[in-house]
Amino acid sequence: MPESLETFPIEFKGGLLTNLSPLQQGINAPGSARQLRNFEPSIEGGYKRVLGFDKYDSTEIPNTAGLVRGLFYYGGKVLAVRNNTVGGEGELYESSGTGAWTRKSTNSIRFASGTGKVRFAKFNFDGTERVVIVDGLNTPFFYDGTSLTKPTLTDAQEGANFVTIFKNHIFLAKDTSIITSAPLLYADANGWSPANNAQEQQYNDEITGMIAFRDQLYIFSKTAINKLSGSTWSDFTRVPVSEDMGCTHPDTIQEIAGDVAFMAPDGIRMLSGTSRIGDVGLATVTKNIQGEISNFQNRHGVFCSVLVRGKSQYRVFGYRSGDSSANARGLLGTHFAAEGAGDIAWAETRGIQAYTAYGEYNANEEQLFFANADGFVYQLERGNSFNGVAIEASYFTPFLPINDPALRKTMYVLHSYVDPEGSLRATARMNYDFGDSSVIQPDPIDLTNILTSDSDDFDMGIYGTATYATYSGATVLTGFLYGDAVRLTLRKQVTGSGFVVSVEYTSSGSTQPFALDALALEYSTQTRR
Repeated sequence: MPESLETFPIEFKGGLLTNLSPLQQGINAPGSARQLRNFEPSIEGGYKRVLGFDKYDSTEIPNTAGLVRGLFYYGGKVLAVRNNTVGGEGELYESSGTGAWTRKSTNSIRFASGTGKVRFAKFNFDGTERVVIVDGLNTPFFYDGTSLTKPTLTDAQEGANFVTIFKNHIFLAKDTSIITSAPLLYADANGWSPANNAQEQQYNDEITGMIAFRDQLYIFSKTAINKLSGSTWSDFTRVPVSEDMGCTHPDTIQEIAGDVAFMAPDGIRMLSGTSRIGDVGLATVTKNIQGEISNFQNRHGVFCSVLVRGKSQYRVFGYRSGDSSANARGLLGTHFAAEGAGDIAWAETRGIQAYTAYGEYNANEEQLFFANADGFVYQLERGNSFNGVAIEASYFTPFLPINDPALRKTMYVLHSYVDPEGSLRATARMNYDFGDSSVIQPDPIDLTNILTSDSDDFDMGIYGTATYATYSGATVLTGFLYGDAVRLTLRKQVTGSGFVVSVEYTSSGSTQPFALDALALEYSTQTRR
């Protein structure tokens, strides 16, 4: 080994980038990722392997078949709609997660058949919280925690696909119409009568969603965005926000960090940017992954989304019939407020197969659910596996020129800075010269078994208190405490040489999450090309 080595450190940040050439990315964004799968850009720094999911209720929704078409959380229980096996009509079931689903629909009150989404909204007009439900065919249904009812309304209220609550009104959307209940009324035809100040408005294009945001109601169609402000139809004011850009995929509209994210034809956009700037191109927050988002949109016909509020994170999942769970894809974006509004670092998820999803805070705990066609409801951010299946995670750095892409470098030591929450299972592989097959590519380095108490590969700091745990029947050193966190520096000798190099971290297993914070490469400079 040479007597004098140089050191090249990089901090992991920026998330997945696919809009730069390989060398541009290595020069301008060395801490970003050319692959970031089941690692999330963390608000605490670095890239953290995602948490898993498990079954909310261990039993399948009974006497039903096919897709779970709607999910909601109400009264400490999950509501789920799935078609029955006889007539194919939708049934409402409820569970507290204790091993039994209770049927709440009746033989005379059922939802439409088919695969269309069933959507929910909570409201409280008289001191009792209720849920309004729409299925794209019938007039609205109402659920009070005990009984599912379907009041006799008029044909005008039939066929709503979307529902929301705004200023003590129930807003329904179907086709190109917005239908609104009278203030604080809903339970019979009087609540939807123009004589009581109920209204209907026509729009120029098919409506694809609604959201109440900053005391205004934003109404999305495929090609436009409008907003309503005011308190009743006597003073509601309708103002266009965008007349040439809308939301193309329902169930992707979510409020995050003072903005509203939604899927447009060319990617994920932010509502505040669209409204404030006027030039909708400036509101795109997926331009750094434009190739990835285009493939994602083209590959799937159905999408759903959920917020992980504690992580300032937006997740959108694509669903394609026939995909295996392992091949199910999604995108994950973490919002970093300190880096500017709309600044989101992206990653990819694999293995979360979601046709419908729902999340909210309840009793200071985040409740996150999704479901597909297997009849189970799953809870996100639970456990260290995907319902017992190992989480396959990977982070590939850009190809790093290390100051000069025309000089050959020989690598000697890789320092990996890691924040683990338990035992670590991972490997690191040196990839030289863009994976050129004519260049010797070393075997992966095992990072799993280097955390032994007598290993020379563990840099022992002088700060903090050493902690120990049992791993595979042996006592191993897991790290040093700095405050409340464990910090590891994993030092490993490496081989190989090239003009550019990428470090490829992979992890497969059901161990606790860990974060990759940074790396440092010790190298010597050799010949010029």
